[in-house]
Amino acid sequence: MTKELIPFQVETSKVLDLLAKHIYQSPLALLRENAQNAYDAVLIRTSRDPGCPARIDIVLAPERIRVEDNGVGMTPAEVRDNYWRAGHSGKNTEEARAAGVVGTFGIGAMANFGIAGELIVETESAATGERCRSHAVLGNLSLNEDCVELETLDTRQKPGTSVTAMILPEHRIHVEQATQYIAEFVRLLTIPVTVNGTGVSGGRVASLVPAPPASWTLKRHGCQLGKRLTADITLVISSNAEIWIDLTDIVWSGKAICGRVTLRSGTATLRTFRSGFGLATVGVGSTYQFGGVADVRILQPTAGREALTTDSMQFLQSLISEVDIFVSRQLANRPECDSSTPFMSWIVTSSRYDLAGNLRAMVQPGDKRVALHDIKKLSEENPVLVYSGGDQSIVKQHASEDRPVVVLARTNPRQSCEREYLNQFCTTENLSNSPMASDVKAPKDYSDAEAAFVYRVRAILDADYFLKADVVLGTISHGLPVLTKKENGRVRVTVDPSGQTMCLVLAVYDNEFSAFGSMLKDFVRNIIFPSIAPYVPSSSRQGAETFLRTITKPREVFEYEDTDLGDLPQVWSDYRDGRISMEQAVERSMVAVRTNVQVVDSGATARVGEVVPDVVQNDEIFRTGATTEESVSLDAVPAISRTEISCDAKILTIGSADAVLQGYRCFLAITEQAREERAEFFFQPHKTSVVWGGQRVLFVFLHHSERFGLYYDLQTHGTLATEGGGGPYPTCSIVLKDNIYVPVPQPIASRFVPIAGERKRFYVRHDILRVSDGDEWRGADGRR
Repeated sequence: MTKELIPFQVETSKVLDLLAKHIYQSPLALLRENAQNAYDAVLIRTSRDPGCPARIDIVLAPERIRVEDNGVGMTPAEVRDNYWRAGHSGKNTEEARAAGVVGTFGIGAMANFGIAGELIVETESAATGERCRSHAVLGNLSLNEDCVELETLDTRQKPGTSVTAMILPEHRIHVEQATQYIAEFVRLLTIPVTVNGTGVSGGRVASLVPAPPASWTLKRHGCQLGKRLTADITLVISSNAEIWIDLTDIVWSGKAICGRVTLRSGTATLRTFRSGFGLATVGVGSTYQFGGVADVRILQPTAGREALTTDSMQFLQSLISEVDIFVSRQLANRPECDSSTPFMSWIVTSSRYDLAGNLRAMVQPGDKRVALHDIKKLSEENPVLVYSGGDQSIVKQHASEDRPVVVLARTNPRQSCEREYLNQFCTTENLSNSPMASDVKAPKDYSDAEAAFVYRVRAILDADYFLKADVVLGTISHGLPVLTKKENGRVRVTVDPSGQTMCLVLAVYDNEFSAFGSMLKDFVRNIIFPSIAPYVPSSSRQGAETFLRTITKPREVFEYEDTDLGDLPQVWSDYRDGRISMEQAVERSMVAVRTNVQVVDSGATARVGEVVPDVVQNDEIFRTGATTEESVSLDAVPAISRTEISCDAKILTIGSADAVLQGYRCFLAITEQAREERAEFFFQPHKTSVVWGGQRVLFVFLHHSERFGLYYDLQTHGTLATEGGGGPYPTCSIVLKDNIYVPVPQPIASRFVPIAGERKRFYVRHDILRVSDGDEWRGADGRR
């Protein structure tokens, strides 16, 4: 028996490919990284010499990229110890942080070798005047040998750095696309940045987030927006309740935060910056769908700079939650609030009906719209009659100038605001229009189909919604299919067996029994759930908190954050300091760069009609007769559940000749890891929002308690959309036995479906985000 030691073999080209392409997902990342390094160098120099005329010049050609700055420059020692040593950065200093530098990971040089075959760095130190030139060729690089040329040069008395990347023939760049790419990152920089001689910086936030025409403007210095947020603010409200707010001199939890946040309602996407340099486009939960620009130094990018760290995302979520509350309180004092559905939704979610006084309700006779606070004054003299139905003959019979009738809105959230304000703050009398259940059938009189219906609906409510309810059959007035009431602590669900939809369901039992169970799941989701939603245990604060604790698990690593265990900068720092060997550094680096990747090829698609053939048909049945508004509801609803069906397809599609499913023709399976960690979330009722831009699309699913949500972030090498877009969409998640599918909106659906022979590769990040409740803010793990 013999024993010998063998070498640990490292293929340098594969390691460089791993570092360059898996951290930096865009092939143009070298352009962004070199521009960001140039900007950091300029920031440090101007912090030492404020009078220095800073500049960055970028020259692009198909086969070459050069980025030149007049920043602080580097000495030969700094080039050797910082630039060409992965994991080490000369910007991890108090001086650099005070200057506002963007990057401190120390691995940006690796981005160049994603598409470059040769790299030339010429630099002169502003501190010492030393000048040097370094040169590296991809084919000559080795982790175990000296392979980068470094030569000293005579000083030119011109501090700064020039980085030239010679592009490999197979990666020649498109100059116009590269110009547009880098312009998005540098457009807000105040220093001159040119690309091929044309300026691309100096943009203003106002051009990215223009204010609407002002109906009312509020300006305050040192305004306390919430428990943790203070800022100088300018708030603009338009006549149709569009909202624009600008925050400067921000103080968060007593600590000054350098930067500016500018938001506009209905925008959905939030573009983030640090010291003016572009980071990622994100989306956060907001009643007003706030988006815009957040240029704040507290924001931390991941190493590839394609996303923000989880802590940064949570900061933005908490800040915008406080802005939601502040804006709602200001809007409550303005007549414009009557045009704002988001304001009314916030009132209902927050139970702040005391702020609904400026909403206007219909008063008869005369078709007058009267503010609720004025109706309150009227009710101090005589009780006000309130009618919630749609029978105008009843209104005409009772309404008079001496005794007007308030006719409640027919849709929510306005109806809820009107009803609760009148109930809580006014003296009222209700004109009877309440639905009634009568002729309740005794179980002994049920047909076989009716008995099966009642039994299975009770079982579905118990198993899927954790709601123990009595289900009975009876005649319901007002043409309603379902009536739910809570009596003596017990929920009672009455279903009218003579309703059109119910008759179809019972017919399925008699004629196609195999489809009966699935149809009942869809019947409960579409017909019964809206009626029982307030009684589902997880809709309450206590229930939501309990559920949140059950699904909060350690998050997966998406890219590389300073705080991630085993992250790349730490690996190379350990090697530099002698704690591990080169072989160990390489091995750990390979582990560190494993991301949650989703690969979809043309063989991984299937048709919805083949996998769950009854889903589209049932959807059409249950929506027959619904108004357009009702058919595209954005309210929280459960997922479509078919947990007895297996499917390993990554994409489900609906052909153009077939009926859409709630407006969708494409559904994407979430990753196995996301399903293992977060599957329970999708069994709960939730809302859906989707925002996209460039190479990213972000799904945000908001739990029906509106106390927390799940985001699912996708990044791809190719462009998903040339223009940003998105917003709230109908919830249409599909849960199968071994897969969970989320709906892809039509504007970007084609980008997810691979053609024959194509492989689409998505980098995935997901996590739970806690939404502020107005009293306190915590992370998903419960920490404040």
